[in-house]
Amino acid sequence: MLHLLSLGIYYAAICIVLPLLYFLIAALYNLTLHPLRSYPGPKLWAATRLFWARSLQSGYYHQKLHSLHQEYGPVVRIAPNELVYIDAQAWRDIYVTRHGGHHMEKNTVWGKSPPGTPQSIVSTEEDAHLRNRRALTGAFSEHAVSEHGGVVEGYVDLMVRKLSEMAVGGNGEAVVDMVDWFNFLTFDISGHLSFGEGFGSVENGKAHPWVEISCSFGKGLAMVATINFFSPLDKLLRYAIPAKMLEKMEYHKELVRAKLQQRLSMDGEKKHDYVASILEYNKEKGDKISYEEMRVNMTVLIFAGAETTSSALAAILNQLIKNPVALQKLESEIRSAFQHESNITIASVAHLEYLNAVIEEGIRMGPPAAIGPLPRVVPLGGAEICGQWVPAGTHVSINQYPAFRSPTNFTRPDEFVPERFIEGFQGDKLDVFEPFLVGRHKCLGQKLAWAEMRITLARLLYSFDVRPAGGYEVPDYGGQETYIFWEKKPLMISLHLRN
Repeated sequence: MLHLLSLGIYYAAICIVLPLLYFLIAALYNLTLHPLRSYPGPKLWAATRLFWARSLQSGYYHQKLHSLHQEYGPVVRIAPNELVYIDAQAWRDIYVTRHGGHHMEKNTVWGKSPPGTPQSIVSTEEDAHLRNRRALTGAFSEHAVSEHGGVVEGYVDLMVRKLSEMAVGGNGEAVVDMVDWFNFLTFDISGHLSFGEGFGSVENGKAHPWVEISCSFGKGLAMVATINFFSPLDKLLRYAIPAKMLEKMEYHKELVRAKLQQRLSMDGEKKHDYVASILEYNKEKGDKISYEEMRVNMTVLIFAGAETTSSALAAILNQLIKNPVALQKLESEIRSAFQHESNITIASVAHLEYLNAVIEEGIRMGPPAAIGPLPRVVPLGGAEICGQWVPAGTHVSINQYPAFRSPTNFTRPDEFVPERFIEGFQGDKLDVFEPFLVGRHKCLGQKLAWAEMRITLARLLYSFDVRPAGGYEVPDYGGQETYIFWEKKPLMISLHLRN
Protein backbone atom coordinates (compact mmCIF):
# COMPACT_ATOMS: atom_id res chain seq x y z
CA MET A 1 0.00 0.00 0.00
CA LEU A 2 2.81 2.38 0.93
CA HIS A 3 4.57 1.41 -2.28
CA LEU A 4 1.51 2.35 -4.36
CA LEU A 5 1.18 5.62 -2.44
CA SER A 6 4.84 6.41 -3.10
CA LEU A 7 4.37 5.68 -6.81
CA GLY A 8 1.34 7.97 -6.87
CA ILE A 9 3.29 10.78 -5.25
CA TYR A 10 6.18 10.18 -7.63
CA TYR A 11 4.02 10.38 -10.76
CA ALA A 12 2.13 13.38 -9.39
CA ALA A 13 5.45 15.13 -8.82
CA ILE A 14 6.51 14.35 -12.39
CA CYS A 15 3.22 15.76 -13.71
CA ILE A 16 3.92 18.98 -11.83
CA VAL A 17 7.67 19.28 -12.31
CA LEU A 18 7.87 18.49 -16.04
CA PRO A 19 5.42 21.22 -17.18
CA LEU A 20 7.08 23.67 -14.80
CA LEU A 21 10.50 22.75 -16.16
CA TYR A 22 9.23 23.15 -19.73
CA PHE A 23 7.78 26.54 -18.84
CA LEU A 24 11.07 27.72 -17.31
CA ILE A 25 13.19 26.48 -20.22
CA ALA A 26 10.82 28.12 -22.74
CA ALA A 27 10.91 31.40 -20.80
CA LEU A 28 14.71 31.31 -20.66
CA TYR A 29 14.89 30.61 -24.40
CA ASN A 30 12.48 33.47 -25.16
CA LEU A 31 14.64 35.88 -23.19
CA THR A 32 18.10 34.82 -24.36
CA LEU A 33 17.96 32.93 -27.68
CA HIS A 34 14.70 33.87 -29.39
CA PRO A 35 15.10 35.84 -32.67
CA LEU A 36 13.11 38.74 -31.14
CA ARG A 37 15.33 38.97 -28.04
CA SER A 38 16.81 42.32 -29.09
CA TYR A 39 13.45 44.09 -29.42
CA PRO A 40 12.51 46.37 -26.51
CA GLY A 41 9.72 45.51 -24.10
CA PRO A 42 8.99 44.23 -20.59
CA LYS A 43 10.98 41.06 -19.85
CA LEU A 44 8.08 39.20 -18.24
CA TRP A 45 5.92 39.75 -21.32
CA ALA A 46 8.78 38.58 -23.55
CA ALA A 47 9.22 35.44 -21.45
CA THR A 48 5.61 34.20 -21.59
CA ARG A 49 2.26 35.19 -23.09
CA LEU A 50 0.62 34.91 -19.65
CA PHE A 51 1.22 38.59 -18.86
CA TRP A 52 -0.27 39.66 -22.19
CA ALA A 53 -3.31 37.47 -21.45
CA ARG A 54 -3.74 38.93 -17.98
CA SER A 55 -3.61 42.45 -19.38
CA LEU A 56 -6.17 41.70 -22.10
CA GLN A 57 -8.57 40.17 -19.60
CA SER A 58 -8.21 43.16 -17.27
CA GLY A 59 -10.02 45.39 -19.76
CA TYR A 60 -7.22 47.96 -19.72
CA TYR A 61 -4.94 46.44 -22.34
CA HIS A 62 -5.20 49.60 -24.48
CA GLN A 63 -3.90 51.75 -21.62
CA LYS A 64 -1.11 49.30 -20.83
CA LEU A 65 0.04 49.30 -24.45
CA HIS A 66 0.01 53.09 -24.43
CA SER A 67 2.25 53.18 -21.36
CA LEU A 68 4.57 50.51 -22.82
CA HIS A 69 5.07 52.54 -25.98
CA GLN A 70 5.79 55.64 -23.92
CA GLU A 71 8.43 53.67 -22.02
CA TYR A 72 9.98 51.54 -24.79
CA GLY A 73 9.35 53.44 -28.02
CA PRO A 74 7.52 52.90 -31.33
CA VAL A 75 7.90 49.12 -31.38
CA VAL A 76 7.37 46.88 -28.34
CA ARG A 77 7.69 43.15 -27.87
CA ILE A 78 4.49 42.22 -26.00
CA ALA A 79 4.76 38.42 -26.13
CA PRO A 80 7.47 35.88 -27.01
CA ASN A 81 6.53 36.02 -30.71
CA GLU A 82 4.63 39.31 -31.04
CA LEU A 83 5.55 42.92 -31.83
CA VAL A 84 3.23 45.93 -31.80
CA TYR A 85 3.94 49.26 -33.55
CA ILE A 86 2.67 52.84 -33.50
CA ASP A 87 4.65 54.10 -36.53
CA ALA A 88 2.63 55.06 -39.65
CA GLN A 89 5.01 53.03 -41.82
CA ALA A 90 3.74 49.89 -40.08
CA TRP A 91 0.35 50.27 -41.79
CA ARG A 92 1.96 49.77 -45.18
CA ASP A 93 4.60 47.24 -44.15
CA ILE A 94 2.13 44.97 -42.32
CA TYR A 95 -1.22 45.40 -44.04
CA VAL A 96 -0.39 46.42 -47.63
CA THR A 97 3.08 45.38 -48.83
CA ARG A 98 3.66 41.95 -50.34
CA HIS A 99 6.65 40.10 -48.89
CA GLY A 100 8.18 37.45 -51.13
CA GLY A 101 5.07 37.64 -53.30
CA HIS A 102 2.72 37.10 -50.37
CA HIS A 103 0.55 39.30 -48.19
CA MET A 104 0.81 38.69 -44.48
CA GLU A 105 -1.86 36.24 -43.34
CA LYS A 106 -4.20 37.16 -40.51
CA ASN A 107 -3.51 35.71 -37.09
CA THR A 108 -6.71 33.66 -37.09
CA VAL A 109 -6.38 32.80 -33.40
CA TRP A 110 -8.37 35.97 -32.72
CA GLY A 111 -11.45 34.98 -34.66
CA LYS A 112 -11.10 31.22 -35.03
CA SER A 113 -14.46 29.44 -35.15
CA PRO A 114 -14.89 26.09 -33.37
CA PRO A 115 -13.81 22.98 -35.34
CA GLY A 116 -16.35 21.93 -37.96
CA THR A 117 -17.94 25.36 -38.30
CA PRO A 118 -17.34 27.81 -41.16
CA GLN A 119 -15.02 30.77 -40.76
CA SER A 120 -16.31 34.32 -41.12
CA ILE A 121 -14.89 37.09 -43.29
CA VAL A 122 -12.91 38.14 -40.18
CA SER A 123 -11.39 34.77 -39.29
CA THR A 124 -10.94 33.09 -42.66
CA GLU A 125 -7.62 32.92 -44.52
CA GLU A 126 -6.70 35.30 -47.33
CA ASP A 127 -8.15 33.48 -50.37
CA ALA A 128 -11.47 32.79 -48.67
CA HIS A 129 -11.50 36.34 -47.29
CA LEU A 130 -11.31 37.75 -50.82
CA ARG A 131 -14.14 35.47 -51.92
CA ASN A 132 -16.37 36.63 -49.04
CA ARG A 133 -15.39 40.24 -49.62
CA ARG A 134 -16.29 40.09 -53.31
CA ALA A 135 -19.67 38.62 -52.41
CA LEU A 136 -20.40 41.63 -50.19
CA THR A 137 -18.87 44.39 -52.31
CA GLY A 138 -22.16 45.06 -54.06
CA ALA A 139 -23.82 45.99 -50.77
CA PHE A 140 -21.22 48.68 -50.04
CA SER A 141 -20.71 50.28 -53.45
CA GLU A 142 -21.38 54.00 -53.97
CA HIS A 143 -24.69 53.11 -55.62
CA ALA A 144 -25.72 50.75 -52.80
CA VAL A 145 -24.83 53.24 -50.06
CA SER A 146 -26.89 55.85 -51.91
CA GLU A 147 -29.82 53.45 -51.93
CA HIS A 148 -29.29 52.68 -48.23
CA GLY A 149 -29.57 56.41 -47.53
CA GLY A 150 -33.35 56.26 -47.20
CA VAL A 151 -33.09 53.52 -44.57
CA VAL A 152 -30.45 55.40 -42.56
CA GLU A 153 -32.29 58.72 -42.74
CA GLY A 154 -35.56 57.01 -41.80
CA TYR A 155 -34.14 55.54 -38.59
CA VAL A 156 -32.37 58.80 -37.65
CA ASP A 157 -35.64 60.66 -38.22
CA LEU A 158 -37.46 58.14 -36.01
CA MET A 159 -34.86 58.53 -33.24
CA VAL A 160 -35.10 62.33 -33.30
CA ARG A 161 -38.90 62.09 -33.26
CA LYS A 162 -38.88 59.74 -30.25
CA LEU A 163 -36.43 61.96 -28.36
CA SER A 164 -38.51 65.03 -29.22
CA GLU A 165 -41.62 63.35 -27.82
CA MET A 166 -39.72 62.63 -24.61
CA ALA A 167 -38.61 66.26 -24.42
CA VAL A 168 -42.16 67.54 -24.97
CA GLY A 169 -43.32 65.29 -22.14
CA GLY A 170 -40.56 66.72 -19.94
CA ASN A 171 -41.38 70.41 -20.48
CA GLY A 172 -38.90 70.76 -23.31
CA GLU A 173 -36.12 68.63 -21.82
CA ALA A 174 -35.28 64.94 -21.99
CA VAL A 175 -32.48 63.34 -19.98
CA VAL A 176 -31.32 60.24 -21.81
CA ASP A 177 -28.38 57.85 -22.01
CA MET A 178 -27.12 58.48 -25.53
CA VAL A 179 -24.98 55.33 -25.42
CA ASP A 180 -28.25 53.38 -25.37
CA TRP A 181 -29.86 55.44 -28.12
CA PHE A 182 -26.83 55.19 -30.39
CA ASN A 183 -26.96 51.40 -29.90
CA PHE A 184 -30.69 51.34 -30.69
CA LEU A 185 -30.08 53.35 -33.85
CA THR A 186 -27.05 51.59 -35.31
CA PHE A 187 -28.27 48.06 -34.58
CA ASP A 188 -31.66 48.83 -36.15
CA ILE A 189 -29.94 50.19 -39.25
CA SER A 190 -27.53 47.26 -39.42
CA GLY A 191 -30.33 44.74 -38.88
CA HIS A 192 -32.42 46.33 -41.62
CA LEU A 193 -29.55 46.35 -44.10
CA SER A 194 -28.79 42.71 -43.27
CA PHE A 195 -32.25 41.15 -43.08
CA GLY A 196 -34.67 43.73 -44.47
CA GLU A 197 -35.98 44.81 -41.05
CA GLY A 198 -34.62 46.34 -37.85
CA PHE A 199 -34.92 45.11 -34.28
CA GLY A 200 -37.52 47.67 -33.19
CA SER A 201 -35.18 49.21 -30.63
CA VAL A 202 -35.63 52.85 -31.71
CA GLU A 203 -39.40 52.48 -32.01
CA ASN A 204 -39.72 50.90 -28.57
CA GLY A 205 -37.01 52.93 -26.86
CA LYS A 206 -35.37 49.81 -25.46
CA ALA A 207 -32.86 47.24 -26.63
CA HIS A 208 -33.99 44.05 -28.32
CA PRO A 209 -32.52 41.02 -26.43
CA TRP A 210 -30.22 40.36 -29.40
CA VAL A 211 -28.85 43.90 -29.14
CA GLU A 212 -28.28 43.52 -25.38
CA ILE A 213 -26.31 40.32 -25.95
CA SER A 214 -24.33 41.82 -28.83
CA CYS A 215 -23.27 44.81 -26.73
CA SER A 216 -21.67 42.48 -24.18
CA PHE A 217 -20.04 40.21 -26.78
CA GLY A 218 -16.61 41.80 -26.67
CA LYS A 219 -15.66 40.25 -23.34
CA GLY A 220 -16.56 36.77 -24.60
CA LEU A 221 -14.60 37.24 -27.82
CA ALA A 222 -11.54 38.38 -25.86
CA MET A 223 -11.78 35.36 -23.57
CA VAL A 224 -12.06 32.93 -26.49
CA ALA A 225 -9.12 34.61 -28.27
CA THR A 226 -6.98 34.37 -25.14
CA ILE A 227 -7.80 30.68 -24.74
CA ASN A 228 -6.94 29.99 -28.39
CA PHE A 229 -3.36 31.14 -27.76
CA PHE A 230 -2.72 28.37 -25.24
CA SER A 231 -2.93 25.27 -27.44
CA PRO A 232 -3.16 22.36 -26.59
CA LEU A 233 -4.57 23.49 -23.23
CA ASP A 234 -7.27 25.48 -25.07
CA LYS A 235 -9.60 22.46 -25.13
CA LEU A 236 -9.43 22.27 -21.34
CA LEU A 237 -9.54 26.03 -20.80
CA ARG A 238 -12.79 26.30 -22.78
CA TYR A 239 -14.53 24.77 -19.77
CA ALA A 240 -13.65 27.98 -17.91
CA ILE A 241 -16.01 29.99 -20.13
CA PRO A 242 -19.08 30.81 -17.98
CA ALA A 243 -22.18 28.80 -18.90
CA LYS A 244 -24.28 31.98 -19.09
CA MET A 245 -21.89 33.41 -21.69
CA LEU A 246 -22.15 30.24 -23.79
CA GLU A 247 -25.96 30.36 -23.55
CA LYS A 248 -25.95 33.94 -24.81
CA MET A 249 -23.69 33.00 -27.72
CA GLU A 250 -26.01 30.13 -28.67
CA TYR A 251 -29.10 32.36 -28.47
CA HIS A 252 -27.30 34.94 -30.58
CA LYS A 253 -26.49 32.30 -33.21
CA GLU A 254 -30.04 30.91 -33.33
CA LEU A 255 -31.60 34.35 -33.68
CA VAL A 256 -29.34 35.14 -36.63
CA ARG A 257 -30.31 31.79 -38.16
CA ALA A 258 -34.04 32.58 -37.75
CA LYS A 259 -33.62 36.10 -39.17
CA LEU A 260 -31.65 34.76 -42.12
CA GLN A 261 -34.28 32.11 -42.87
CA GLN A 262 -36.96 34.79 -42.76
CA ARG A 263 -34.95 37.01 -45.10
CA LEU A 264 -34.28 34.18 -47.56
CA SER A 265 -38.02 33.50 -47.76
CA MET A 266 -38.37 37.02 -49.22
CA ASP A 267 -35.97 36.26 -52.05
CA GLY A 268 -38.57 37.10 -54.68
CA GLU A 269 -38.78 40.68 -53.41
CA LYS A 270 -36.46 43.41 -54.68
CA LYS A 271 -33.95 44.07 -51.90
CA HIS A 272 -30.67 45.98 -51.72
CA ASP A 273 -29.26 44.50 -48.54
CA TYR A 274 -26.27 42.35 -47.58
CA VAL A 275 -28.08 39.07 -48.22
CA ALA A 276 -29.12 40.27 -51.69
CA SER A 277 -25.48 41.01 -52.50
CA ILE A 278 -24.44 37.48 -51.54
CA LEU A 279 -27.32 35.89 -53.45
CA GLU A 280 -26.40 37.89 -56.55
CA TYR A 281 -22.78 36.76 -56.22
CA ASN A 282 -23.90 33.13 -55.90
CA LYS A 283 -25.89 33.42 -59.13
CA GLU A 284 -22.89 34.75 -61.03
CA LYS A 285 -20.04 32.69 -59.55
CA GLY A 286 -19.38 28.99 -59.37
CA ASP A 287 -17.63 29.27 -56.01
CA LYS A 288 -20.74 30.01 -53.94
CA ILE A 289 -21.10 31.28 -50.38
CA SER A 290 -22.76 28.50 -48.36
CA TYR A 291 -25.72 29.01 -46.03
CA GLU A 292 -23.54 28.56 -42.92
CA GLU A 293 -20.93 30.99 -44.26
CA MET A 294 -23.75 33.44 -44.89
CA ARG A 295 -24.96 33.02 -41.31
CA VAL A 296 -21.58 33.67 -39.67
CA ASN A 297 -20.96 36.63 -41.97
CA MET A 298 -24.33 38.17 -41.10
CA THR A 299 -23.40 37.90 -37.42
CA VAL A 300 -20.12 39.70 -38.05
CA LEU A 301 -21.64 42.38 -40.29
CA ILE A 302 -24.43 43.31 -37.90
CA PHE A 303 -22.24 43.33 -34.83
CA ALA A 304 -19.13 44.94 -36.30
CA GLY A 305 -21.02 47.55 -38.29
CA ALA A 306 -23.39 48.57 -35.52
CA GLU A 307 -21.05 48.38 -32.54
CA THR A 308 -18.21 50.31 -34.12
CA THR A 309 -20.46 53.11 -35.41
CA SER A 310 -22.26 53.32 -32.08
CA SER A 311 -18.94 53.52 -30.23
CA ALA A 312 -17.68 56.22 -32.60
CA LEU A 313 -20.80 58.33 -32.03
CA ALA A 314 -20.48 57.89 -28.26
CA ALA A 315 -16.80 58.89 -28.34
CA ILE A 316 -17.54 61.98 -30.45
CA LEU A 317 -20.45 63.19 -28.30
CA ASN A 318 -18.42 62.47 -25.16
CA GLN A 319 -15.70 64.84 -26.37
CA LEU A 320 -18.15 67.51 -27.57
CA ILE A 321 -19.88 67.60 -24.19
CA LYS A 322 -16.53 68.14 -22.45
CA ASN A 323 -15.43 70.78 -24.97
CA PRO A 324 -18.21 73.42 -25.16
CA VAL A 325 -16.26 75.71 -27.52
CA ALA A 326 -16.02 72.94 -30.13
CA LEU A 327 -19.67 72.01 -29.53
CA GLN A 328 -20.82 75.59 -30.06
CA LYS A 329 -18.74 75.88 -33.24
CA LEU A 330 -20.27 72.68 -34.63
CA GLU A 331 -23.81 73.76 -33.68
CA SER A 332 -23.23 77.04 -35.50
CA GLU A 333 -21.97 75.31 -38.65
CA ILE A 334 -24.94 72.91 -38.80
CA ARG A 335 -27.65 75.42 -37.92
CA SER A 336 -26.40 78.08 -40.32
CA ALA A 337 -26.20 75.57 -43.18
CA PHE A 338 -29.86 74.50 -43.09
CA GLN A 339 -33.12 76.41 -42.89
CA HIS A 340 -35.16 73.35 -41.94
CA GLU A 341 -34.41 69.86 -40.64
CA SER A 342 -35.90 68.40 -43.83
CA ASN A 343 -32.94 69.90 -45.71
CA ILE A 344 -30.52 67.75 -43.70
CA THR A 345 -29.72 64.67 -45.75
CA ILE A 346 -26.78 62.33 -46.10
CA ALA A 347 -25.77 64.16 -49.28
CA SER A 348 -26.19 67.68 -47.88
CA VAL A 349 -24.08 67.11 -44.74
CA ALA A 350 -21.21 65.35 -46.51
CA HIS A 351 -19.15 68.51 -47.06
CA LEU A 352 -19.57 70.24 -43.69
CA GLU A 353 -15.90 70.83 -42.92
CA TYR A 354 -16.03 71.18 -39.16
CA LEU A 355 -18.45 68.26 -38.76
CA ASN A 356 -16.02 66.01 -40.66
CA ALA A 357 -13.12 67.24 -38.52
CA VAL A 358 -15.08 66.64 -35.31
CA ILE A 359 -15.83 63.07 -36.38
CA GLU A 360 -12.18 62.38 -37.19
CA GLU A 361 -10.92 63.90 -33.95
CA GLY A 362 -13.53 62.06 -31.89
CA ILE A 363 -12.49 58.77 -33.46
CA ARG A 364 -8.82 59.60 -32.87
CA MET A 365 -9.54 60.10 -29.17
CA GLY A 366 -11.68 56.95 -28.92
CA PRO A 367 -11.12 54.54 -31.84
CA PRO A 368 -14.08 52.11 -32.01
CA ALA A 369 -11.88 49.00 -32.13
CA ALA A 370 -9.58 50.16 -29.35
CA ILE A 371 -7.13 47.27 -29.59
CA GLY A 372 -7.41 46.70 -33.33
CA PRO A 373 -6.67 45.89 -36.00
CA LEU A 374 -5.94 42.19 -35.62
CA PRO A 375 -2.30 41.05 -35.93
CA ARG A 376 -0.77 39.55 -39.05
CA VAL A 377 1.81 36.77 -39.29
CA VAL A 378 5.15 37.43 -41.01
CA PRO A 379 5.50 34.99 -43.96
CA LEU A 380 8.34 32.62 -44.77
CA GLY A 381 11.54 34.50 -45.47
CA GLY A 382 10.74 37.25 -42.98
CA ALA A 383 9.90 40.88 -43.70
CA GLU A 384 11.20 44.38 -43.12
CA ILE A 385 8.90 46.44 -40.90
CA CYS A 386 9.71 50.06 -40.09
CA GLY A 387 13.28 49.54 -41.25
CA GLN A 388 14.00 46.45 -39.13
CA TRP A 389 14.04 42.81 -40.19
CA VAL A 390 11.39 40.63 -38.52
CA PRO A 391 11.63 36.82 -38.70
CA ALA A 392 8.94 34.56 -40.16
CA GLY A 393 6.13 33.49 -37.85
CA THR A 394 6.18 36.70 -35.79
CA HIS A 395 2.79 38.22 -34.99
CA VAL A 396 2.81 41.93 -35.86
CA SER A 397 0.26 44.75 -35.66
CA ILE A 398 -0.26 48.46 -35.24
CA ASN A 399 -2.53 49.34 -32.33
CA GLN A 400 -4.86 52.28 -32.84
CA TYR A 401 -5.33 53.59 -29.31
CA PRO A 402 -1.63 54.10 -28.45
CA ALA A 403 -0.84 55.16 -32.04
CA PHE A 404 -3.56 57.82 -32.03
CA ARG A 405 -2.65 59.04 -28.52
CA SER A 406 1.14 59.04 -28.94
CA PRO A 407 2.98 62.37 -28.50
CA THR A 408 5.36 61.20 -31.24
CA ASN A 409 2.42 61.17 -33.68
CA PHE A 410 0.25 64.06 -32.49
CA THR A 411 0.73 67.47 -30.92
CA ARG A 412 -1.34 67.78 -27.72
CA PRO A 413 -2.47 64.15 -28.18
CA ASP A 414 -4.85 64.09 -25.21
CA GLU A 415 -6.71 67.24 -26.23
CA PHE A 416 -9.80 67.33 -28.44
CA VAL A 417 -8.81 69.72 -31.23
CA PRO A 418 -10.79 69.12 -34.47
CA GLU A 419 -8.86 71.94 -36.17
CA ARG A 420 -5.87 69.59 -36.55
CA PHE A 421 -7.78 67.88 -39.40
CA ILE A 422 -8.46 71.22 -41.12
CA GLU A 423 -5.45 73.44 -40.59
CA GLY A 424 -2.89 70.79 -39.75
CA PHE A 425 -0.65 70.97 -36.68
CA GLN A 426 3.12 71.07 -36.89
CA GLY A 427 4.32 67.73 -35.59
CA ASP A 428 1.11 65.85 -36.37
CA LYS A 429 1.61 62.69 -38.42
CA LEU A 430 -1.86 62.34 -39.90
CA ASP A 431 -0.79 59.39 -42.04
CA VAL A 432 -0.91 57.23 -38.90
CA PHE A 433 -4.64 57.96 -38.60
CA GLU A 434 -6.29 55.00 -40.37
CA PRO A 435 -9.40 54.17 -38.33
CA PHE A 436 -10.91 52.10 -41.16
CA LEU A 437 -7.69 50.14 -41.81
CA VAL A 438 -5.78 49.93 -45.09
CA GLY A 439 -5.15 47.55 -47.95
CA ARG A 440 -7.23 44.50 -48.76
CA HIS A 441 -8.84 44.54 -45.32
CA LYS A 442 -9.98 48.15 -45.40
CA CYS A 443 -13.45 48.39 -43.89
CA LEU A 444 -16.13 47.61 -46.48
CA GLY A 445 -18.65 49.74 -44.61
CA GLN A 446 -16.55 52.91 -44.36
CA LYS A 447 -18.83 55.03 -46.59
CA LEU A 448 -21.92 53.80 -44.78
CA ALA A 449 -20.39 54.53 -41.36
CA TRP A 450 -19.50 58.07 -42.43
CA ALA A 451 -23.04 58.60 -43.69
CA GLU A 452 -24.54 57.37 -40.40
CA MET A 453 -22.26 59.48 -38.22
CA ARG A 454 -22.73 62.71 -40.19
CA ILE A 455 -26.52 62.55 -40.45
CA THR A 456 -26.96 61.45 -36.83
CA LEU A 457 -24.85 64.24 -35.35
CA ALA A 458 -26.28 66.87 -37.70
CA ARG A 459 -29.89 65.98 -36.96
CA LEU A 460 -29.26 65.70 -33.22
CA LEU A 461 -27.52 69.07 -32.91
CA TYR A 462 -29.99 70.81 -35.22
CA SER A 463 -33.02 69.65 -33.21
CA PHE A 464 -31.63 69.92 -29.68
CA ASP A 465 -29.38 71.95 -27.46
CA VAL A 466 -27.17 69.18 -26.11
CA ARG A 467 -25.67 69.54 -22.64
CA PRO A 468 -24.35 67.23 -19.90
CA ALA A 469 -27.16 66.12 -17.59
CA GLY A 470 -26.97 67.54 -14.09
CA GLY A 471 -25.93 65.11 -11.38
CA TYR A 472 -24.15 62.76 -13.79
CA GLU A 473 -20.46 62.42 -14.58
CA VAL A 474 -19.24 62.41 -18.17
CA PRO A 475 -16.93 59.37 -18.33
CA ASP A 476 -13.31 59.52 -19.40
CA TYR A 477 -13.74 57.64 -22.67
CA GLY A 478 -10.21 56.26 -22.79
CA GLY A 479 -10.51 55.23 -19.13
CA GLN A 480 -13.26 52.72 -19.87
CA GLU A 481 -12.64 49.00 -20.13
CA THR A 482 -12.28 47.46 -23.55
CA TYR A 483 -12.38 43.80 -24.57
CA ILE A 484 -11.87 44.16 -28.32
CA PHE A 485 -14.79 46.65 -28.18
CA TRP A 486 -15.53 49.29 -25.55
CA GLU A 487 -17.52 48.51 -22.41
CA LYS A 488 -19.22 51.89 -22.60
CA LYS A 489 -20.43 53.64 -19.47
CA PRO A 490 -23.69 55.63 -19.60
CA LEU A 491 -23.46 59.03 -21.28
CA MET A 492 -26.30 60.96 -19.66
CA ILE A 493 -27.27 63.92 -21.80
CA SER A 494 -29.82 66.69 -21.37
CA LEU A 495 -31.62 67.35 -24.66
CA HIS A 496 -33.40 70.72 -24.82
CA LEU A 497 -35.85 70.90 -27.71
CA ARG A 498 -35.21 73.87 -30.00
CA ASN A 499 -38.33 75.78 -31.10
